[in-house]
Amino acid sequence: MNRLASHLLVAVVLAASCTTAAAQRIFLLSVGDTSEKSGLSFSTGPDLQYMFDAFYANVPARQLVMYNFPSDDGRTSWEGPEVRADLVDLKSKILTAIDRCPAGANDTIVVFYTGHGASDEEGHFLAMPDGQTRLHRKTILEHIARKQPRLAVLLTDSCNLSVPSGMGPGAAARMIPPERISPLFESLFIRSRGVVDINSSSEGEVSIGAVGGGLLTLSLAYMGNQPDFKPYPGLKPPRVDAQAAPSGAVIPSVDHSQAMAEFFGGLTEHGMHGNFDPDKPPFGIFFEYHDQNLNWTAVGNLLKTKIQILFNEAAPGGWDTRGDSKQTTQTPRVYRVATTQGGRSQPGPTGGSQTVGPGGSQPIQPGGRQLRWSRPVYRPEVGDRILEVNGRPIRNLNEYYFAVKNSPALMTFVLWEARTGKKFLLRTQLNPPNANSRSGIGCQDAPGGGVRVAFLMQGYPGTRCQLAE
Repeated sequence: MNRLASHLLVAVVLAASCTTAAAQRIFLLSVGDTSEKSGLSFSTGPDLQYMFDAFYANVPARQLVMYNFPSDDGRTSWEGPEVRADLVDLKSKILTAIDRCPAGANDTIVVFYTGHGASDEEGHFLAMPDGQTRLHRKTILEHIARKQPRLAVLLTDSCNLSVPSGMGPGAAARMIPPERISPLFESLFIRSRGVVDINSSSEGEVSIGAVGGGLLTLSLAYMGNQPDFKPYPGLKPPRVDAQAAPSGAVIPSVDHSQAMAEFFGGLTEHGMHGNFDPDKPPFGIFFEYHDQNLNWTAVGNLLKTKIQILFNEAAPGGWDTRGDSKQTTQTPRVYRVATTQGGRSQPGPTGGSQTVGPGGSQPIQPGGRQLRWSRPVYRPEVGDRILEVNGRPIRNLNEYYFAVKNSPALMTFVLWEARTGKKFLLRTQLNPPNANSRSGIGCQDAPGGGVRVAFLMQGYPGTRCQLAE
């Protein structure tokens, strides 16, 4: 074979490989016990948000399919029973959702659950919000296996204490999805084959649920720097009512952002990512190592280090469990990992002053290059409202036009998101005053104050917003 022919063959193989990777889809089912009864809503609510953010920020819209998440940004969804607002019979709903998943043989199915869990004679199980029903992880994996996907991933943030049978166990301003999948997510979720099965704690351990998230989820998907949180003593087994709930009863989920705002005296959504120094790497593996081709073995090793760092912060004197015993570690239980084509088992340096690797936290070396982590990008959507600009209330279109025209280059504004009813403080770097539009956010008068977003100009500052400090 001559040199030209060999080059052409390599080019064809690479093009086919890229086309295959782009065609593969990731199906994400993310569920948590956010009920008031669980005592974990301050932890499980943020967990769900972190996992959403991690996948949304790393996987293009055309490749990410999220359960019961219709949107207008080109993203598809698969539909099934409600698993967020109504948590009754959650076991059946989770299994039905998996059974309805339209994944193909070349796709990936990811199931994430955050809530109570324990182990019995049949292995580790997830305790459902009713306090009685058990969903064993082997059952989840059996239902996923029926779809015969390329890769099955089960990630759970729950306790792993042993209990005999019959005993009780112990959504956002729109981030713009990337054009291409990140190297880490391509390595873990596209170029891996088999089964990934990981829980946040090993046999005999509790899994700490702190205010602001569970330790596994924070270690995987926290966008900010190393979290500084208060331990939340909400790990008691859910109370089992003397009488069964009447037919058709609802176990409502808790609006965790509202609950946290009431608890702390005011907290905006995504304030959970508040300790965000862009000159330091993010703490979560999905963000800190987003540009590295790691395999699942590397992720498992990183999880052990990061979870122990958080455990030591949440419980510096250990965690009281049963009787006089004290738990001094929390070790993730890696039941199975998939094989990854070309993935590395050891991460490379990411820069920053708190790089965490298998050896723990390492300071940046003198003269070393400090990598910068960019904040995620957000944008308003048509139908949202702008209520304030640079701290001044906006009552009509004229006031909005005047405020933007005379704004400094860095403009802040309060956005009310129509989809969720939440408010966000955003900022953006405006075009010069002589530009045909400084922000590219077209608005119109709206009843009740503020202005309604009518259109956005592609590529203008309005499509490149960030959460303000």
